[in-house]
Amino acid sequence: MSTLADFGWTKAKQTAWGAMNMAGSQPARIIADFGTSLKIATPDIITAELSGKLAHYTDHDHTPKVGDWVSVVISANGNATIESVILRSNEIARKVTGKRTVKQIIAVNIDLAFVLLSLDNDFSIERLKRYLYQLSVSSIEPVIVMNKADKTDNVQVYLTQLEQLDIPVITAIATEGVGVRDIAARILPSKTAILLGSSGVGKSTLTNALLGREVQATNSVRESDDTGKHTTVHKELFILPNGGILIDTPGIRELQLWGTEEDLDTRYDDIAALAAQCKYANCRHTSEAGCAVTAALADGSLEAVHYAGYVRMKDELTKLEARNIEKIRQTKRYITRKNRSKSESYDRSDDV
Repeated sequence: MSTLADFGWTKAKQTAWGAMNMAGSQPARIIADFGTSLKIATPDIITAELSGKLAHYTDHDHTPKVGDWVSVVISANGNATIESVILRSNEIARKVTGKRTVKQIIAVNIDLAFVLLSLDNDFSIERLKRYLYQLSVSSIEPVIVMNKADKTDNVQVYLTQLEQLDIPVITAIATEGVGVRDIAARILPSKTAILLGSSGVGKSTLTNALLGREVQATNSVRESDDTGKHTTVHKELFILPNGGILIDTPGIRELQLWGTEEDLDTRYDDIAALAAQCKYANCRHTSEAGCAVTAALADGSLEAVHYAGYVRMKDELTKLEARNIEKIRQTKRYITRKNRSKSESYDRSDDV
C-alpha cells in the first residue's frame, strides 16, 4: 500500500501542514494534468476538480501544476475538490511561445532535472544553455543525458563540447538500457526528478526503461530530418522501483526564457566578472576604451561563441523585462479606470 511519503511527503512537510490549520482537508500531490482534470495521490490515486476559487479567481501561476502539494476536501460521496496550493518550493518555467508575455510553469517542486540531448540533429549546445539557465533560476540541479549514443561513431566529440559546462553527463541508449542504471542511481528515494528536452530525444523511452514497464507511448523519429513526434501529450509523475520520483513531460520545441538579466549574470559569472573590470560602469562592450570584455574576446580568453550566446539571451531577457513592465503599467491603468468608474457610479446613485 502506498503512503504520501512514497510521493515525497516528509516530516518537515507534515510539520508545516500542521501549522496551517487546514481543518477538514488533507494533503495530496498532483501527479498528472490532463487539461480538463487532475490526477492526485492522497495516497490513493483519484481524479480531482478545482474549487471555484481556484478555477475562476486565481491567476494561472497559482493554480495546481504537476508536482504541487495541495489541500483536498473529499466529500461523503467520494468527490475530491482541490482547495489550495501549498508548500511549493520551486518551479520550472518558460515564456509561452508567440508574442504573449505570459509565464508557463512546466512543473514544480523539483530536486533534479535531466536534460536530454540526442546525438543526431537535435544536439545543440545553445539550446542546452537555455535549459540550464531556466534551471539555475530555481536552483535545480541539472544532469545532461546524451541519449541515442548509437547514432554516432564518435561520442567523445560531443563530450568535449560539454566539458566547459562542468555539469554531470551520462551517455545513454535508452532503447537498449544503456545508461539507465546510472540515471536511476541519481534519483534518490522520495526525491523528484524531471525529464526535459525536445520532441524525439527519447524521454518516453527512458521513462519506460526506468520504470521497467511500458507506461508511455513511443514513436520512431522521422529519418528525413530526425524530428520527433509529441508522443507524450501530458505531464505525469511516476514512482520508480528504487523509490525515486520521476516526472515525464511533453517535448519542448521552443524554450523561450523567463527570468531576469541578474539571473543570467549569475549563470554566466565569467562574463559578469569581466564586465566588472571595464573602465566604465555603463560599458556596452562594443568599442569603448578600457573594455575588459572586448579585450578578452581579442586575446581569445573569452570564446566568441560563448559570448554571442550570452548576448542573445541577455537581449531576450531585456525585451521580456520591458514587456513585463508595460504589462504591469497597463494592468494598473485598467484597475484605476475600473475603480474610477465604480466610484462615479456610486456618486450618481447618491444623487438620485
